[in-house]
Amino acid sequence: MRLPTVWRLGGASAAIALLVALPTEAAHATHAHKVDRHLQARLHDGSGTERVIVRVKQGQRASVAQTLRQRGHHVYGDHAGIDAVSSEVSIDTLRALASNPAVESISTDAEIDTLDNKKSSPSKTDSTTTTTTVVSNLLTTLDLGNYALGSSIGVAVIDSGLQDDGNFTGRIVEFDDFTTSTPRFNVAAYDDYGHGSHVAGLVGSNGAASYGLYGGVAQNVRFVILKALDKNGKGKTSTLINAIEYVIANKARLGIHVINLSLGHPIYEPAATDPLVQEVERATRAGLIVVVAAGNNGKNPDTGLPGYAGITSPGNAPDAITVGAARTFETAARSDDRVAAYSSRGPSWYDGFAKPDIVAPGQALVSDAPAASTLALTYPSLNVVYNQRNYLRLSGTSMATGVVSGLVATMLEVSRFGAIQRATDLYGSKYVISGSWTPPPYPTVNAIKAMLEYSATPLRDENGMPYDALTQGAGEVNGLGALTLAWCTDTGKPVGSLWSTVALTPQTPYGTENVAWAQQVIWGTNVLTGVDVMTVNQQAWAPNIVWGSGDNDNLAWAESDGDNIVWGSNVVAGSNVVWSSNIVWGDDIVWGTNIVWGSNIVWGTELVGFFDGDNIVWGSFDGDNIVWGSLDDEGLIRATSSISSYSDLSIAGVL
Repeated sequence: MRLPTVWRLGGASAAIALLVALPTEAAHATHAHKVDRHLQARLHDGSGTERVIVRVKQGQRASVAQTLRQRGHHVYGDHAGIDAVSSEVSIDTLRALASNPAVESISTDAEIDTLDNKKSSPSKTDSTTTTTTVVSNLLTTLDLGNYALGSSIGVAVIDSGLQDDGNFTGRIVEFDDFTTSTPRFNVAAYDDYGHGSHVAGLVGSNGAASYGLYGGVAQNVRFVILKALDKNGKGKTSTLINAIEYVIANKARLGIHVINLSLGHPIYEPAATDPLVQEVERATRAGLIVVVAAGNNGKNPDTGLPGYAGITSPGNAPDAITVGAARTFETAARSDDRVAAYSSRGPSWYDGFAKPDIVAPGQALVSDAPAASTLALTYPSLNVVYNQRNYLRLSGTSMATGVVSGLVATMLEVSRFGAIQRATDLYGSKYVISGSWTPPPYPTVNAIKAMLEYSATPLRDENGMPYDALTQGAGEVNGLGALTLAWCTDTGKPVGSLWSTVALTPQTPYGTENVAWAQQVIWGTNVLTGVDVMTVNQQAWAPNIVWGSGDNDNLAWAESDGDNIVWGSNVVAGSNVVWSSNIVWGDDIVWGTNIVWGSNIVWGTELVGFFDGDNIVWGSFDGDNIVWGSLDDEGLIRATSSISSYSDLSIAGVL
């Protein structure tokens, strides 16, 4: 197969670069739009079996499952929340499903992997015992001091498990194992891989075994641990969906407010048909705050070039808080902080969503891990022994996600503390304690995301240039700033009214620096600025508002003096091509080597457009439409719109 070609539209006023790939037979087959990219390739191969998740029309789940059984296929998953079933099917059955009118879409039951970078710092052994409580480097770099918060908040960590080494005693509400053929509920906690313990430690280890040195963010938080990854750190999408469905069904009973997902898989289809994304969106509609990792595909391991469009699923879920990784160099100052080279950049594949939302410390973080776990045994150089306890030093957006989940849990509790304080000031402590007072609701996921973005601190690279919004989102999370917003926001105020109870000073001291907040919220393709964005209760912060959706005027953004995120300097078509006025890719497109997971990631420092592997796509991709044209069997462009003749085209370069 020939490599993709970059074409340029002729003319001085419209130099538009288009990325093109040869079509496959499957892409032109009937109903191929129902099948994700990986399965399209398998249809073309025409042999073997595939594990799939089949989303069906409402009320058709049982009939489709019965059809699969009649064809001799085992149906191993029933996902009522997203109207789907999981099964291992032959390629012939896959074709039949694609033409079945009861079937909405068919997705790969993709392998889930952890999103951590094991090429970290060398090991450190320190057997010194101390009885002096210290503040961990993590809390210092977040400017949080030693907050022991989170006791009323439950965090569900869906990962490889958790083994208590004394840092979680009494705070594991329930441990459920989804890696067995039949899930086991409320069993003894364990972690044979080690990743889940590390992430949970960053969320909320109390640091007791290290006298505070390796404490997490929300040190009194309560944990619900759902094991979805095996001893090798692997799992299936269907297993992860089952775990999320269990959290949604039991969130009230278990007191769960936050879900941490430090795992994912490559994006094979638009968010609207991705079953994992849809399950995450369902969780947010249920009132849960889902924090997910962006992925570690920001750097081409062979060439060292940065790569855009490397976000993993479910990091492309619009309502999730998608987290990239920052390097803090273990200093309190923000001036030396950088976005980690491996941290995945946006936009998200297919949809072009502006992700990540924020970045957080994720480089060389020391946290809990059993000494007998697979990670500890396989990567001995990453072990850290302190006070005769084993820890691991890991890097990645997985770690950054754990940090943000802990911060979100703390924000929720601080919000409630602020409400209690205001009620006490108004009515007295006896009234509050008596139970006559009804507390206002916790901030919604949109409000929490907005607080994180508004208070974030924008970062610059080693040359002093600001990172673009597709690299850092709004910036690096600012612990104290986020807690300040959570404390002073009265969620009981009606939409359109002032809900900030104090005048904000939008800066935070880090060491000897006073660092200014970003003071912006990235709402879809709009960058919203101005004091009213966070001091007034906006309709956008209400429950069940999809992040980035809606008309700006209807969501009260009419008075915002923000900018747009502009992707490309010569945009003439497409509805999702507006990315940021400070992200100008220019007319000359120079890319490095192509692809990690099948033509998804565009390597290089510049980016224009993206493509679905078969069609030229500029802007959003709806699964059927070719925006500009496609290549025929000879590799020649057959234009479908906006190109008057072949004389308008000239080759700009070959990857």
